[in-house]
Amino acid sequence: MPGPTQLGEGFRGTEGRVGYLLMQAYQAFATAMEAALHEGGNLSRAQFGTLSVIVREPGLSSADLARAVLVTPQAINQLVASLEASGLVERRPHPSHGRILQIHPTAEGIRRLEASYPVVTELEDRITAGLSDRKVIEVKRWLVDTARAMKATTEP
Repeated sequence: MPGPTQLGEGFRGTEGRVGYLLMQAYQAFATAMEAALHEGGNLSRAQFGTLSVIVREPGLSSADLARAVLVTPQAINQLVASLEASGLVERRPHPSHGRILQIHPTAEGIRRLEASYPVVTELEDRITAGLSDRKVIEVKRWLVDTARAMKATTEP
């Protein structure tokens, strides 16, 4: 009895559907990233992504952070609570909006994020190995354009 179609074969190969192949590539990268970050002992994939945004844009509210990280407000609240309990972020009151809490990285959060970057960079380098700089730019442009096109189909 034959097993399931393997990566690169049949509907998973170059004749496959673009959407399926995009999801396949994302899932493979996400799995590899989670394993590599776990091996390094620093952060989970979700923590890495969230901290990356917080370090680049300190002071976001939970709602803004959820939109940036592409998760629900409930999920970001749980994630921020765990990051805060680990001493990686802190919430501070907004200077003019009393009910809004802004999220900022701590020194430890920045240190842990920076320690994790080489692991993720290595995975990204494996993805782009053999591609010219021009081709990498084309791929990035295609990914951005794809995300924008899909977002445009879901907005009123």
